[in-house]
Amino acid sequence: MNSSYEQKHPLYAASSTKRRKAMDLYEGGERIEGNRAYLTRHTYESDKQYDIRASRATYRNFAAPIVDVFASFINEGRPERILPDAPRPIEADADRYGMTADAFFADVTRLAAAGGARFVIVDMEQKKGETVAEDRASGRRMVPYFTSISPDDVWDWGMDAKGLAWAVVHSEEMEHPAAFAAPLRYETLTVWTRDSWTRYRRPMKDKENTEYAIAGDGERKHGLGTVPLVPFLFEPTSPMTGLPATDDVLSLILRIYRRDSELDKMLFDRAVPLLNVGGVSQEHWDTFVVASSNALMSTEPGGITAQYVEPSGTAFQAQAEALARDEASVREIALRMVRPQSAVGESAESKAIDKTQLDTQLASFARRSGSAEALCWKLAARWLGAKEDGIEVKYNEAYDVGEATVKIKGQTPVKKGQE
Repeated sequence: MNSSYEQKHPLYAASSTKRRKAMDLYEGGERIEGNRAYLTRHTYESDKQYDIRASRATYRNFAAPIVDVFASFINEGRPERILPDAPRPIEADADRYGMTADAFFADVTRLAAAGGARFVIVDMEQKKGETVAEDRASGRRMVPYFTSISPDDVWDWGMDAKGLAWAVVHSEEMEHPAAFAAPLRYETLTVWTRDSWTRYRRPMKDKENTEYAIAGDGERKHGLGTVPLVPFLFEPTSPMTGLPATDDVLSLILRIYRRDSELDKMLFDRAVPLLNVGGVSQEHWDTFVVASSNALMSTEPGGITAQYVEPSGTAFQAQAEALARDEASVREIALRMVRPQSAVGESAESKAIDKTQLDTQLASFARRSGSAEALCWKLAARWLGAKEDGIEVKYNEAYDVGEATVKIKGQTPVKKGQE
């Protein structure tokens, strides 16, 4: 196999580890609980004890509420897009699967906040052997569509003075020609440039021993003058990579999961109170059944002593207190990411300053998302040969700091008149 096909951009490798962790912590469930890489094993912990602890581990998702707050705020109450008539049909079916443009881009921005980056390819089907110009001249009604792409599938790219010059996008495809026939699965690499695209394929069933080869449709011209791949970035670290909304709290969220597991195991080992009995012979004890209606009786001079031993002490208390501190820190840092001085006073002036800081950070994400989506619509118009001038897309930039605090920190809203 030609190893050059597997080439990844240096920034791909640099960002993928953190992105994968961020997405795992956001998705939760088996992506965390079934992954022992996230559950640290202690040096003196036996295999059996670690297995018990791992099987009982339950992940409490602190990442999803943070991401969902960001995504819901910027998509709430959005104004109508300003579009020419030509691409407007796409609003009703943005991805050829019936998803509206509002739902499609809400999902794209949510995933961008969760992982730091998400991509959209703006494409349009063409008749085999024809260019975009020939499609238009034929009079056929072709409608562009949007495809949401994981950053894990944008393997390589090149930049120049004009911006993105080319990109390699990975995908997996399946052909199922007839009922009862075995489906054929392919791994595909599409090289997009400013004026063409080329697809390379290889069968999945023997991909280790098969080289990529140019697909049957070969190289096609699109003549857009730009690569139709649009990045949506939460906090850009380069033109094609970004940091997730949870970047500053990933390690804390992971530590909470580990502390939860450790405390759960401590309580599991000591969960059942032990009855400590003195003054009873082995013979009498063997016939005694511990039950709510039973009592121990003795005629011996010393009598019987009995008490329950329950888990308590500084070790349990310290773990619980550490968990509480970590949980508070996650929520506080989440607010600090959008509000640098979250622990401000309660004066009207402080609240006004605080709201400005909150608006500034969230508005940055909203403006970036608006610019990215506008570019998607301009590319759709370009596919159709329509005018791009005047296309505008805005996301919500009006936020309430109190509502953000309630949603991120889980506080109960204060009713009017009870401040």
